Amino acid sequence: MTLSLRNRLLVSHAVLVVVVLAVVTSSLGVEQARWIREDHALQLERRAVETERRLRGGFIDASDPQRVAETLGALLGVRVTLIDSIGTVRGDSEVPRARLAEVENHAGRAEVRDALAGRIGHAARTSATLGAPFTYVAVPTHLPGVAVVRLAEPAVQTRDLVAALLRLALAAAALGLLAALPLALWVTRAQTARVRELEAVATRIGAGGAGARAAERPADELGRLGRAINRTAAELRERVEALEHERDERERILAHMNDGVALVDAEGRVVHSNHGLAAILGAPLPPPAGTPFSQFARSPELEALVRDARGSGETLERDLRLWSPLQRVVRATATRLAGPGEGAVLLVLHDLTEIERLNRVRQDFVANVSHELKTPLTSVRGYAETLLEGGFEDVEHREDFARIIRDQATRLQDLVDDLLSLAELERPDARLRLESFDLREAVERQVAGMSDRAVHAGLRLTVEPGPAVVVIADRNRVEQVLANLLDNAVKYTERGHVTVALGEGTGHVWCEVRDTGTGISDEDQERIFERFYRVDKARSREKGGTGLGLSIVKHIVELHHGVIEVTSATGRGSTFRFELPRAVPEAPAA
Repeated sequence: MTLSLRNRLLVSHAVLVVVVLAVVTSSLGVEQARWIREDHALQLERRAVETERRLRGGFIDASDPQRVAETLGALLGVRVTLIDSIGTVRGDSEVPRARLAEVENHAGRAEVRDALAGRIGHAARTSATLGAPFTYVAVPTHLPGVAVVRLAEPAVQTRDLVAALLRLALAAAALGLLAALPLALWVTRAQTARVRELEAVATRIGAGGAGARAAERPADELGRLGRAINRTAAELRERVEALEHERDERERILAHMNDGVALVDAEGRVVHSNHGLAAILGAPLPPPAGTPFSQFARSPELEALVRDARGSGETLERDLRLWSPLQRVVRATATRLAGPGEGAVLLVLHDLTEIERLNRVRQDFVANVSHELKTPLTSVRGYAETLLEGGFEDVEHREDFARIIRDQATRLQDLVDDLLSLAELERPDARLRLESFDLREAVERQVAGMSDRAVHAGLRLTVEPGPAVVVIADRNRVEQVLANLLDNAVKYTERGHVTVALGEGTGHVWCEVRDTGTGISDEDQERIFERFYRVDKARSREKGGTGLGLSIVKHIVELHHGVIEVTSATGRGSTFRFELPRAVPEAPAA
């Protein structure tokens, strides 16, 4: 089982304290024992010297060595031995007089040898006479029959004192250990708490906590570690912010791309995609990561392209038609990505639907223009050839021929004028000449100019009364809108009346042209603003229309940031209503 850092520190501190206390206690015990022995020997030496001095000074009668030894032994409480110059024991306080002869010669004893040599001798050994350990001190003397005075004290007293002091030292060591353990526990807890705080800070930093900071005080190793963690956290945060900035920029780029982009892994699941892909495939939002691509795209052609690109390892490009839910024409490019995630395919869908529609519109426009030009040109050429081939001599019909040529040339002129006007409106740099004017006055002037045609057609053309309607707009273009709407209303209303109404709303002005004509069906209302679209083609050409009038009207209204709409029912007439801002912005509509 692995111990925790706190337990390891506690155990290590406890072992260290025990070892230190053991070393100190043992060293102290040895030193105390040595000191006690030395002190005991020194005290014994002093008594021995004092005893010798007293003997030598005649304070004690030394004529009977045995009696002197017994007397001094009882007085000093130690063993006293008197030895002559050849090592014979002449008196011993611990040996009866009768047994002195049995005591061996002491000339070979170390302390006696030193004393006989004129020095104070010391020794510590077990007495051969008594069989007990003693501490010996011998001093030389010059008494009759006595050359050495030796004092001996049992070592048991010294041993007991050393043992007592050792027990006292051990008790002090035990108390020191008991006092050191709580201190070690407190120090260990404090250090491990700092380590846990550093761990918690590192965990919060790893989890993305931007404000997590480690304590840097006190300035020890853990403080320096906290400072290093803080520096690392700051550098990590800077790098994460840089990566997040790059990621956000990449996401913004992908989000605003019109092309659809998807990364499909080797298992056919979407790793990443953008809104362009969802828009092309008709989905409200991009698929979540991990969504099967086949489930999201629901296009066998796209699945086959991704599968082929993963198998070939080359960039594949195909033009596909997708139904999602509307038909879309896309150019799909699939590229297998090398490196980590082997088998992943990058799919890019470029929407060609609008390009194809514009190409179709252009083709239809060219075809319509060609068709519209062909009829009047054919008429002009035919009647001109008729005149050249003898028609001038036909007095009855030549004026009719010339009138037809003129009418067809006028039709051609109207068509060219409308085309030029439409082209000018569709220019990206088209601008408005803004001015303040009364829209009611402009309506009344157009109605006045159209009144003769209305009377000739048997129609009643009126303007509903009301106050002035002031607007800031391009007067000429607004009058062109009014002229085209009134021309259509008069042209396609066989009986009844045409009424113009106008007024003001919140921030805008409006105008309605109402007629009692044949009306427009619902399916035709969706297309009447297209170029060259006619509800009744034969009747329109008979009336002299170019098929561009309502398209010009729509372009002018949108250039003013306005809207135009039609309300009609077959057999009940039509109402064309357009609204303009009260003050048109300087910049044209996109």
